[in-house]
Amino acid sequence: MTPSYKERFENLLRVVKKVTSSLDPGDILEVIRDEAKVTVPYAKEACLLMFDPEAKYYTRPLHCSLSKERINCQLCKKGGEHIQKALKDPVAFECAPQSSASAGPICEVAFPIWDGGGKPLAVLDVISDDKNGFHPKDIVLLKDLTDLATNAILNARRHWKLSQERLTLDSILKHIRPFVPDTVNRILEKDPFTPVLDKKEADVSVLFLDVASYTKISERLTREKVNFVLEKYFSSFLDEINHHGGDINETAGDGLMAIFQGQESENGLNACKAALHIRERTLEINRELEGRFQPVHVNMGINSGIAYLGMTRFQGETGTRMTFTASGPVTNLAARIASAAKRGDILIGPETARRVEGEIPLFDRGLMKFKNVKDKVKVYSLVGPGPRKNT
Repeated sequence: MTPSYKERFENLLRVVKKVTSSLDPGDILEVIRDEAKVTVPYAKEACLLMFDPEAKYYTRPLHCSLSKERINCQLCKKGGEHIQKALKDPVAFECAPQSSASAGPICEVAFPIWDGGGKPLAVLDVISDDKNGFHPKDIVLLKDLTDLATNAILNARRHWKLSQERLTLDSILKHIRPFVPDTVNRILEKDPFTPVLDKKEADVSVLFLDVASYTKISERLTREKVNFVLEKYFSSFLDEINHHGGDINETAGDGLMAIFQGQESENGLNACKAALHIRERTLEINRELEGRFQPVHVNMGINSGIAYLGMTRFQGETGTRMTFTASGPVTNLAARIASAAKRGDILIGPETARRVEGEIPLFDRGLMKFKNVKDKVKVYSLVGPGPRKNT
């Protein structure tokens, strides 16, 4: 007697309701295993034997659902003749006599579960009690259950693989993120699929920072000590730049470039405040390291105006390299102004001075001539007259 479509539907519906109540692959596979005994009420034992070598990653070990007097040994069953036969036949079925003369035959049915590529994922193995064998109805219902188990296992594997890919991607991003400017991180978080990274005109203030006499420092100290000194100072610089809304987009050993975006009335002031606080932190660290290291002088230059902001692409035969930066005359002049600063000075261009006048004291340094700049430029300092020593 074969089951009606209604019976098959109701049996699967009962299982599906339980399966869909959990997202845990282990729970789902245990439900399917247990439902094999519910489907065949007189079944003595039901096992979902996992052959997928990756099963240990997406589900916990599955014990057999069986009577307490039988041995629960998945390894023993996997190597059994009947299970091995099931891996060759669509459905393996046999009734074998028990050793006891008074007992009836043990009937065992095994359904292989494949991955679609011919590799075994699992075997659903069910053993009847001593008095009842398996009826055609049982075979059909268990086959339906096997089909459901196949989808459940394949979905569990896909979910695990996607989770692994996500973990791998997150790990990669975790290591890459410190190398990427915060502005780029924010753009990608806002729209990771179609980020707008093309260059566009934007009002910015650009700050260049340089550690004076870096060559002498590197010659005088060991590599380990040079690295310690730079990390000590630059870590504090990073905090101040971030605190004032800046974004470090380039570093080069003894220097860095930071971009301050925002309203014209704000970015220049933020850049100047960051520079002044960097100077204060430099003085503090010089005092902290006094007697161990020579004091460090940090020179800075700031310029404001319209720059070309976005990703610069360098495309060669071996690949593409991209860097987020602000380019154009405003940036070039900021770099020139920074190169003119000596012994811990902070020099700013005329546009930056205009924006912060009345907010921060300015000290006129007069007109300066810079390389590749046609006219002389009016330069101001944020550091007062007199000796400028970072001690």
